[in-house]
Amino acid sequence: MLSSLGMSSAKPEAEGFSNVDSSQDQRHFVDYLDLVRSRKGVREGKELSFALLQLKPGDLALDVGCGTGDDVILLAKIVGEKGRAIGIDSSEVMISEAKKRAAKSSNTLNAEFHLGSVYQLDFPDETFNGVIADRVFLHLEEPRKALGEIIRVAKKDGKGRIVTHDPDWDSLVIDSEFKEVTRKIVKTASDWLKNGTAGRRMYGMFKEAGLADVTVNGGAVIFTDYEPSFQHLELEKASKAAVAKGVISEQEQERWVADLQRKGEQGRFLASFTTFRVAGTRM
Repeated sequence: MLSSLGMSSAKPEAEGFSNVDSSQDQRHFVDYLDLVRSRKGVREGKELSFALLQLKPGDLALDVGCGTGDDVILLAKIVGEKGRAIGIDSSEVMISEAKKRAAKSSNTLNAEFHLGSVYQLDFPDETFNGVIADRVFLHLEEPRKALGEIIRVAKKDGKGRIVTHDPDWDSLVIDSEFKEVTRKIVKTASDWLKNGTAGRRMYGMFKEAGLADVTVNGGAVIFTDYEPSFQHLELEKASKAAVAKGVISEQEQERWVADLQRKGEQGRFLASFTTFRVAGTRM
């Protein structure tokens, strides 16, 4: 998970991930990642991503944008004591948190964490058997450059697997009585991100980059539990961003939020977006 991505009070949290270390509430981002990770569908999706990496004991694995390091800890267990799992992130806050979590976990001597940029990975060519980037590309202004760097450090000749997973924020749907207002808020939320439609783009980018055995699978993430979903999707901040942008009025924003709150109280809240998981092999 990329945690490197300024955040204003009007922006969705995902945009704030580009500057975690500059935030006045750095702990908020750690808590947000924990909230996302706790969701059942997210946990199942990670298991699928790990399976697509096809890692074996003794392999070298890299998690680009590792955030709090939880995935690196799991990868370290997959590759075993003769292998190594490495996480990089451009946030010192996240790297520090990741090291603390690894220290508390058992059998993680083969896990390590480094401050770094996806645009300039500090590893030799053809180092890793598997490279994963989970919800990273939606935050990147230069996704092709980043993918090229990831490919560079993956092993050649079919020995290096690459897996990415990103949502497509244009696909966000919310059951609201105010359809046009909802559409404007969704567009605003997607446009705040550097690459809000990354999910749909990665399959073509893998093909364009010459990777082999490229596969894609997608699925709808469905939210019916109002309180955690409202936080996960940052709906209030997204709607305030739409007000700040001038595409909806404050009155429209207040009515919209009140409608969702009412649906939540009645057990009728529903929202969803589509995510895409792409895998390929470097030949």
